[in-house]
Amino acid sequence: MREPIPVGRVQSLPDREMQRNYLNQGKPVVVGGGASTWPAARWTPEVLRAKAGSAKVLTHRSDTPYFGLDEKHGGPKLKEEEMTLDAFVSTAFAPPSNNIYYYLQRASIPDRLPALLDDLRMPVGVDPKKIYLINLWFGPANNITRLHYDVPNNFLVHLYGRKRITLFSPQDTARLYPFRTKAYNMSQTDIDKPDFERFPKLAEAQPYEAEIGPGDMLYIPPYWWHQVYSLEIGISANYWWMPRISQYFAPQLPDVFVDVARAVMQRVTHPQPAPAIPTH
Repeated sequence: MREPIPVGRVQSLPDREMQRNYLNQGKPVVVGGGASTWPAARWTPEVLRAKAGSAKVLTHRSDTPYFGLDEKHGGPKLKEEEMTLDAFVSTAFAPPSNNIYYYLQRASIPDRLPALLDDLRMPVGVDPKKIYLINLWFGPANNITRLHYDVPNNFLVHLYGRKRITLFSPQDTARLYPFRTKAYNMSQTDIDKPDFERFPKLAEAQPYEAEIGPGDMLYIPPYWWHQVYSLEIGISANYWWMPRISQYFAPQLPDVFVDVARAVMQRVTHPQPAPAIPTH
């Protein structure tokens, strides 16, 4: 692979500039400290435990640090277990044993953890009426979310610890060898140990890289591939919101057309109320 290019970083970003320079161009950006004044910026494992310890969440565990989907069938490849957030903290952050890794992935905050909503704010450039999901991501250091892409716009708001994210443009899709299965949004490649004999086009792929810390926000446009590394114990919230019509057109569209159409129909026929989150 080519040498990584740093993702652009800004310290402030008015709505209009976000729309013009990043949303409209499908370009990732880090807003440094963009969430540093939010009440959620004070979250720690113990704060989450105190605020929502009795809430039940669906947790994941794995025998490797890589968390992803079943390559053949789609859906979680991991073992899932429902437990309280309090029990998750006690389990996930205990001294490791038998190489078991734990991660609380994409736990819906409005549905599962509503006590946390008051601490969140609406990120710059996000239309509350188009919010798709707001999730909590919470786990120990060294967890890795495998290389994949999502169709919605995505703001990853990091609140505790540090993460490193490797991204690739949709134009590199063919070089990343997506599965031709229900896990079509996952890459077959291991970018940490690239096999250029099996995947020769990967050598020409252009990675972009960002490291984010507490209060930083990373905008990930639709269809951008990303692999996420937890460098430390990490707490993040992410906001998915529906793309505009022009954002649907990308190299991956033939693979996701049925799912996109289903999601759009679901939003039209069963609209969800916008989360009650302050904008400032």
